Amino acid sequence: MALEPDQESEATHAPGSRGAGEALPIGRLGSRQKLGHEVARYLRDAILSGTFVPGQRLGVTELAAVLGVSTMPVREALVGLAGEGLVSELARHGFHVARFHSADIADVYRVHAFVAGLLAEAAAPLITEAQLQELRVIDAEIAELHAQTADAEYRSDAIEALNYRFHRLINWVSDHDRLRWYLRTASQYVPRHFYARIPGWIERTVDDHGDIIDALAARDGVTARRLIEEHVDGAGALVIANLKQPDA
Repeated sequence: MALEPDQESEATHAPGSRGAGEALPIGRLGSRQKLGHEVARYLRDAILSGTFVPGQRLGVTELAAVLGVSTMPVREALVGLAGEGLVSELARHGFHVARFHSADIADVYRVHAFVAGLLAEAAAPLITEAQLQELRVIDAEIAELHAQTADAEYRSDAIEALNYRFHRLINWVSDHDRLRWYLRTASQYVPRHFYARIPGWIERTVDDHGDIIDALAARDGVTARRLIEEHVDGAGALVIANLKQPDA
């Protein structure tokens, strides 16, 4: 799906109900200055992808231990996420994953799909043959990885990284910095990590990318926009279906 234009690559983790004390392969968290931001982004992704489920307690000490950081950036991240409505802070009961409506997630994907679609439409008349060939190579690598059966964790991580490259290339073809800013803002609430473990996501990626490339190669901006919008909306539907809460 279309991701935030300049987001750094991170590790992935399987979605599902998981206790805060279990190890999370958070991978590279970046510099110390960015630590709180990186922890917040990782936890936000985990919540929005269903890795942490509504009502689940998020212990500061436990999370700090499994993420390999001090408690300060974890607490700061949780306070920030509480301000976003993703976490509830209860007196004497700590932090818990908030309950939210599936419509809220759908709205995020609608905005994301709209902006990503505009960027694809703008890219169609400008994309070069070299860029199209790069998209085809990425798409072929994704399909090859999908056909493999060994080392599922590596395969999932690699597909996520390739998918990021695919959409980033499209997003940066045109000179629309403001649209990319809007996409980056919306992408805070679109979980980049964990996608490859959501049932149906890899299959949709494999199925959709070829048609998107064909539309761009034909310089058909209207079709490219429609296909990207459908692609992102479809990813949103998979995320909502994967969220383990009554109204999702």
